[in-house]
Amino acid sequence: MTSTPPLFRIGKSFRFEATRRLDDGTYDGHSFTAESVLSSSILSPEGFVVDFGDLAPLKRYIDGTLDHQILNNAVNDASNEGIAEHLLGWARNHLPAEVASVLEEVRVRTGRPQPLPSAAFAAFEASHQLHGLRDGHPCGRLHGHSYVLSVPVSAVPRLGDVPVLLRNYLRSAMHGRVLNEVIPGLNPTSENLARHFSQWLADRAMGGAGWSGTCVRVSETETSWAEYVGGPA
Repeated sequence: MTSTPPLFRIGKSFRFEATRRLDDGTYDGHSFTAESVLSSSILSPEGFVVDFGDLAPLKRYIDGTLDHQILNNAVNDASNEGIAEHLLGWARNHLPAEVASVLEEVRVRTGRPQPLPSAAFAAFEASHQLHGLRDGHPCGRLHGHSYVLSVPVSAVPRLGDVPVLLRNYLRSAMHGRVLNEVIPGLNPTSENLARHFSQWLADRAMGGAGWSGTCVRVSETETSWAEYVGGPA
């Protein structure tokens, strides 16, 4: 059996409020969301594709250049696609090289933040503490998140009753717990958790036989997520 090469992907969203001038002289105002997407086949020693904090310069640029502005005055092409291309170029030129090298794309959409997708089938509340971080990093302190775990809608019928088993697993083993204690030896970053749950699903989807690398997404906050795709070894 040929397995799917492992891939980690993360996303971080930044919201801004702006308008753009149309060809007829009217204005097209929206709430905008710019989502940066980064991917890698390997993680840092801490368990990151990159630390979300390394994207702070992009947020500052968006806040200072696009937020509460007429976008035509800031970018050559004020369409969603044009703004995304502009931000991608800026990020690749200004973010640290190790971040820019794994930056896959920037997506821009209009409207208020989207509700949870129909694929989202499990949520739990838990605490964790990340190790190996620089001194003073906030994630080095014990803290908590309201997690959402999801898989693509297309995968749910193929998985059969596994989503129900996963909800029960989260409720009994994860909810209200310290994840470092639940999964000993795992630094519980979103990326590592996504891989953990992907492997958990693989072990229960026909015993891993025929597993084709269904994507598992773990979201710690409304503005961030991590995915893992990878079949068995």
